[in-house]
Amino acid sequence: MDVMLHPRVVELIASRICHDLVSPVGAVNNGVELMQELGEDAGDEAIKLISDSAQQASIRLKAFRLSYGAAGTDKNIGFKDIREAFSDLLKAGRVQVEFEPDLGVKFSMPPRGFFKCMLNLLVMAEECNHGEGKITVSALEGNKGIKVLVTGKNPGFREGADAALKGETTPENLDPRSVHAYITGRFAAYFGFDLSWQGQPDFGRVEFQLSFKP
Repeated sequence: MDVMLHPRVVELIASRICHDLVSPVGAVNNGVELMQELGEDAGDEAIKLISDSAQQASIRLKAFRLSYGAAGTDKNIGFKDIREAFSDLLKAGRVQVEFEPDLGVKFSMPPRGFFKCMLNLLVMAEECNHGEGKITVSALEGNKGIKVLVTGKNPGFREGADAALKGETTPENLDPRSVHAYITGRFAAYFGFDLSWQGQPDFGRVEFQLSFKP
């Protein structure tokens, strides 16, 4: 059995998706119940709660489709889709992202699976930033991949994530904090990309590189 299809991995990914959707979907339900109970007296507050929560659920679902589902390797998916999906995910947080100008032009036709792996890596980078910080995305020399630089206060891996990213842990030993790192590393390996990283906690930075052969 492919370790990526191990039941434990499937369970944890399903749990991750459900966990991230419970809050916004629950808020939509609360807004609907409020309107049912109070009718017109619920006012704009209930409508805003439903609208904002539905938007958050939609944003997260879009990211899940691209990062975990088959949509991420669709031939019609491009850099713009990945940039928008990730930027939308960060809107509610304190981490900023900056993409190198013309990055989309440089990667107009990368190898299959590159954009899927790119989004997973960006989410991985966001998880390394434990508070306010910045993620900078730029092209590697020769446009053979991307560099993702995480800067902030004490950026670093969650417990178990480093070993999971390397594939040096078994599916049974994964948990909700490390499963995304595991999937990120396995997707990169499956599509034939080189994924490397180095942390410099004393300098407040972690750098990832995702590259492919021309």
